[in-house]
Amino acid sequence: MPISRIHLAATALVAAIGGLVANAGGAFAEGTDFSGTYVASLPDRAEIMHLHRDGTAGMTLSDQVTFGAGGFTFSDSLGSWRRAGDHTVSLRTLNLNFDLTGAAPAFSGIAVVDYVLVFAPDKDMFTASCQGKIFATGVDPLDPGATPITEFDCAYLDGYTYHRSPAP
Repeated sequence: MPISRIHLAATALVAAIGGLVANAGGAFAEGTDFSGTYVASLPDRAEIMHLHRDGTAGMTLSDQVTFGAGGFTFSDSLGSWRRAGDHTVSLRTLNLNFDLTGAAPAFSGIAVVDYVLVFAPDKDMFTASCQGKIFATGVDPLDPGATPITEFDCAYLDGYTYHRSPAP
């Protein structure tokens, strides 16, 4: 029995809709919405992280203008995230680093920081760990073969939790 053009069109439409539904499961399928603004308040610092539904993220740290890995201060962090498990998110952020030891602040490179966020079942809080690398000016920080000038982790986050900021 020959397949009609209407049958082919209907099959293509069902496949396209199925693809859209499958893609929606990546970041914010029902029951897996990690998006929101989260805060971690530590004894000497605080961090605010915002996970957007579109898979982008932003982060501000209270000490970014006074202290950072390798002795560099740094800008707000911007990045991308994806679901990596039922309660886990992988996040990569980038920020600009500045050396304050000279007469004026000088751009000194770009940091790439990879986070693993492990959420509570209700998605209202998570713990975080990270590994970061700072690359010198002129070096592509996204080149897998690039050599960093320093590497660091976020061990200071051990034992602390980020909490979702509720809407008023």
